[in-house]
Amino acid sequence: MRAGHGVARLEVVPGEPMGGYADRSDGVRNVLDPLEVHVVTFADEGHRFALVVADLVCVNVDVVDRIRAAMRDVGVQSCWVAATHTHASPEAGCSPGGDATPRHVADRLEAASLVAARSAVASERAARLGSARTLVPQLAGHRNVADPAPLDIPVDTIVVTAGTEVVGLVVVSPVHPTILPADNNHVSADLNGGIRRALATPDRWVVVATGAAGDISTRHTRQGRGLDEADRLGAWLADRVEPVSPRVGEGAASPVRPPVVRTVTLAPKQPAELDVAVRQTPPPGGGNDRIHRVMQQGLRIAAEQAARQRTEPYVIDVEAVDLDGVTVVAVPGELFLELGETIRAAAPDQARDIVVLGYANGYLGYLPTRDTQPCYETYASPVTSGSGEIVVEAAVAAAAEAVGNRDHSRRINA
Repeated sequence: MRAGHGVARLEVVPGEPMGGYADRSDGVRNVLDPLEVHVVTFADEGHRFALVVADLVCVNVDVVDRIRAAMRDVGVQSCWVAATHTHASPEAGCSPGGDATPRHVADRLEAASLVAARSAVASERAARLGSARTLVPQLAGHRNVADPAPLDIPVDTIVVTAGTEVVGLVVVSPVHPTILPADNNHVSADLNGGIRRALATPDRWVVVATGAAGDISTRHTRQGRGLDEADRLGAWLADRVEPVSPRVGEGAASPVRPPVVRTVTLAPKQPAELDVAVRQTPPPGGGNDRIHRVMQQGLRIAAEQAARQRTEPYVIDVEAVDLDGVTVVAVPGELFLELGETIRAAAPDQARDIVVLGYANGYLGYLPTRDTQPCYETYASPVTSGSGEIVVEAAVAAAAEAVGNRDHSRRINA
């Protein structure tokens, strides 16, 4: 197998709307730290797969389709596009259920993705992959709990090695990258940028994606709201990422194959659920003013959904790919951390630890479980309770098929 990496800057336009926070009114003023688009390619003689990770609040299906079509011109047969979910980026159509991507944002994202992809393909070299998991204490916790204890946050790393050298890392953090506040109008990669800066070296590239972060943030653990705090927490995580020994002499890599796709149909939030949300007065939050305001924002979103009275289901694709024995799952929405962990726990015995990407290949919004208590995420979600479990079932099935395809290929080539 060969792997390559490329990066391009995602340009912004002063004054354009910023996404992520419902109570934001000002557009882009300037750039605090540049937004980036990273592309990692994995290829052999039969297939080339690319992972695109962009510093945007979301990517919708329309721009994902554009990028996939354009990637064929640079020799990429299959492609995933994921957003880091930074809330300090231009608005990209990040509304519950997904919206059309503003044309000027889509144009710039496609252009940057192609620049990075060409660089990745040109830099491909023989490589092997490994994976590691690090539990990072004091990094984050459940964001909409009034007084939560910090969690040990499970951070997954895909390690790319060439010979005996580690040449690249794909870090998946299940934490909302939202250190910068709603009144910030300076563009930034936020927490994920801090992690990149802390881990990168002249001889090692770093990509930082966001995992099952639907209910996890640094709201109760951060010590500031500026770029210095993003760098502090980035360094805190980087100091705890465990190195992985290169896979030397462990047999040939399995063939690179297209991702497995599971199409999922989810019911829109039911009228009774909308009524409960809209009628909830006062919303939960206790005496925490910040949480109280967030809950009120969720109730406003629920009221807007009720007014639209959607009846047709939402249709999304959940995907899985096996890369040299590392199984990666992509979910087009905001999966709760517990659901990401459920996917890993249900992995087939022959799979290595599954790495779960969120905010990938589209944006549906929050995916509530049957037992999720009323909160901002349930108010803002466009789909009915229990949708999270349906997505988990599809993800586990896709992962099992991807692993089965890998093992079948190895038996044929043995």
